[in-house]
Amino acid sequence: MRGTILAGLTAIALLVGALPANAAWHGYFNAEAGFSYTAPGTVKAEKTSYRSASEGQRMATIFRSVEDDVEYKVTVVNFFGRKSNDDAIIKEASAQLRGTNKILSDEDARVESSYGRKMTVDLPQNGGRSMAALYFNQGYLIELQVTVLPANGDYGSPDMGRFVDSLAFGAGRGESDATELKLIR
Repeated sequence: MRGTILAGLTAIALLVGALPANAAWHGYFNAEAGFSYTAPGTVKAEKTSYRSASEGQRMATIFRSVEDDVEYKVTVVNFFGRKSNDDAIIKEASAQLRGTNKILSDEDARVESSYGRKMTVDLPQNGGRSMAALYFNQGYLIELQVTVLPANGDYGSPDMGRFVDSLAFGAGRGESDATELKLIR
């Protein structure tokens, strides 16, 4: 009897201990580019530019959060008025991510009916491990990238896949209490 009670209390303690980690994740969406995702921490937006070899300089917005020495980043690049097709833009973006990084995996990916690339790389000079997914939707290149920094060191963290795989397309696909993120012009 005591063993059963002790086992029950241990299970409850483990569940309660896991709640704060799960509660830290929150839903976000962007109606203009038509996607949603989940991430921990407070997300901040910044305006940037993206250099495409085939399409030149493009306007972009980065949504970023950092928690426990893990950086969660979504880059949304405006490709309206482009000459290249969606596949060529994804191929070029994945080549940029490969760069001088050590490739651990590089494969086709799919979210609903959208195709893209999913990659995992080790960054040079012991810079950490990064997982990314690249998709094209509604005239935008959307790149989700999570980087486990060396200070964290948990390169097998399931949070990497949790973040990258949380991407969804279409209106109303996010959580009911999701926060809308606006692109910066």
